Amino acid sequence: MENTFFLRLEIWIFLTSGFYIIYYLSEKIYIIFKNIQKIIYPDISHSEKKLEKLRKKKKEEVLWKNNLKDSKENLKRKKKVKKNIINTEESQKISDILKRVKINKLKWYFDTAKAILIEWLSIDKNNKELNIELASIYEEEKDYKKAEYIYNDLLEFYNSNFEILKKLWYNLAVQRKYNESIDVFLKAHEKNVNDIEVIEFLSDLTYESKFYEKALKYINLFLKEFPRNSEKLKMKGFCYETLWDTVNAIITYKKALEIQPYNSQVIEKIDFLEQH
Repeated sequence: MENTFFLRLEIWIFLTSGFYIIYYLSEKIYIIFKNIQKIIYPDISHSEKKLEKLRKKKKEEVLWKNNLKDSKENLKRKKKVKKNIINTEESQKISDILKRVKINKLKWYFDTAKAILIEWLSIDKNNKELNIELASIYEEEKDYKKAEYIYNDLLEFYNSNFEILKKLWYNLAVQRKYNESIDVFLKAHEKNVNDIEVIEFLSDLTYESKFYEKALKYINLFLKEFPRNSEKLKMKGFCYETLWDTVNAIITYKKALEIQPYNSQVIEKIDFLEQH
């Protein structure tokens, strides 16, 4: 009986071992088959997933760059808007100050107007509008020297500003500083060669200063625009006369006489030059 039990046990162990060996070999064969299949037939879905993952990553990078660019542009826009707001506020503030100054000027309260301007110029000393307004008050008070100082200081900051040059010239001319005023207007002429007002001033200044050769240059420029200006023609004739160019002096005086046929002074000039 006991022998029969051990026999059955041995048979059970043998069968169990056989089944395990068959399972183990089957599993190994399946794994080898799958590996061979992957080599011969790659997993397309896996490749697609990998490709999709790369696409997604690239898309995220593009979005990140776009967001960064948008952020920078938004920051620039915000700074620009902020700057415009500040500039608008400053312009409004300056406008209010100038209104107060002009009201006081109309009432002849020049000291009050100057005090307002000087107070604000202590904060913004190079403000062009406020400085020009202060200089204009000094001009009203006939204190041209102080106005001259202001315009010279402004020119150092605003680098030969045309408007300031013209105002400085006026103050120099009033003070009879003709040579300095000519230099100022030569700078103004360089800045804008077509400004007829500057050309006229230069022709008058050089003529009054007896620089007749220079005067001819600017008188001729003026006459290009206004060829029938009798005053400038008479000045031109006198320049030629003084420079001993009798022929051109007579021609020029005759042109002036066509515009003013009864001008006795011009008639006398022509008669005198033709006789000599």
